[in-house]
Amino acid sequence: MIPPALTFLVPAPYVAAPMTTRGQRRTVASVLAQALAAKPGAGSAALAAAFAEACGPNLARQVSCRGLTREGKLLVLVADPGWADQVRALEPDLLARLATRLGPRAPRGLDLRVGQGGGGA
Repeated sequence: MIPPALTFLVPAPYVAAPMTTRGQRRTVASVLAQALAAKPGAGSAALAAAFAEACGPNLARQVSCRGLTREGKLLVLVADPGWADQVRALEPDLLARLATRLGPRAPRGLDLRVGQGGGGA
């Protein structure tokens, strides 16, 4: 039997880690995105981590990255039209952050879909 203390999970989608790089604090998302971007076989995991890092904690909880389309765009599901508007407004910045992290493997654009499935990049 599992002790009761181990059955209670506290959601923590974005936690500041006590990791530093030359005196600067880094988040877990940042460390994970950097580590996966350096692995050639990490593909979709690297993309998802980089997207979560590019979005930041608030937006990352509202969207879900599903992979690349045939056109090289990142398929992003958003549950609410309001958040879709936010993502559209931030698209150039998000793509620039993804390009910085992923280099030539970065998506060419975002393909936004509003409906069920948004949340939890």
